[in-house]
Amino acid sequence: MKRALLVSALLVGAGGCKKSEPPPPAELVRTSPGTLLDSYAETGNELEVTGLVKDIRDTGGLLSVFFESNHPEHSVVCQADATQSVAVGKLAKGQLVAMHGLARGRQGDNPALEKCRVTWAGPSPRTDPAGGREALRAARSLDVCMVPLLVDELRRRGEKQPDGKPLTEAAFREADAERSKRLDTAEKSARAQLAEAGLTALSCDHPLVHLLKRCEVGSEKDKAGVECTSRYVSDIRALLPH
Repeated sequence: MKRALLVSALLVGAGGCKKSEPPPPAELVRTSPGTLLDSYAETGNELEVTGLVKDIRDTGGLLSVFFESNHPEHSVVCQADATQSVAVGKLAKGQLVAMHGLARGRQGDNPALEKCRVTWAGPSPRTDPAGGREALRAARSLDVCMVPLLVDELRRRGEKQPDGKPLTEAAFREADAERSKRLDTAEKSARAQLAEAGLTALSCDHPLVHLLKRCEVGSEKDKAGVECTSRYVSDIRALLPH
């Protein structure tokens, strides 16, 4: 492998900004309840949390979603925006959901987010069966998206090309030709299966695709998250090559 072609560089700003220039928008951080419980999210950061609904409660006149984790005594608490009462009210305990919100420190030992909104919800465990065509679509979508997702992860870590330019998919493939060949073969096969089933791939920005990536190639702690071992995600992962 030619991983030496990838060099790490911290993204450090050079000098101050003019007062008239607003700071660049913060990049969306996609994470899990377990990761938030084990670390600290800087107040004001925009987060996308994808996990299982543990409970829904009224907190100060607004609905809050409490997420399941491997820490039964603690939860990530996502207080919904006032306009989200209907969307949050439709959620069920045990349902997989993705929510965007702003980190606002902790309530006791519980990481807290505010101004949360539902961006995606999986099937309800009360009414909708898992698996089927949507499981196939999700599994094959991860195969389609794996290279751009891996490149995005490396970019966020500060990886660049040897000349200092942003890392590209082409540079990634050159640096690890053997792995890239396997991933490209899987992508080609996935697109063929989707076409045969009359399905299209999910967007590579879809919360479920990012969750599946964490469950498949994330840290051991990521893989052990309750969302990764849930029935819905397990049914999808059973369709992935291992």
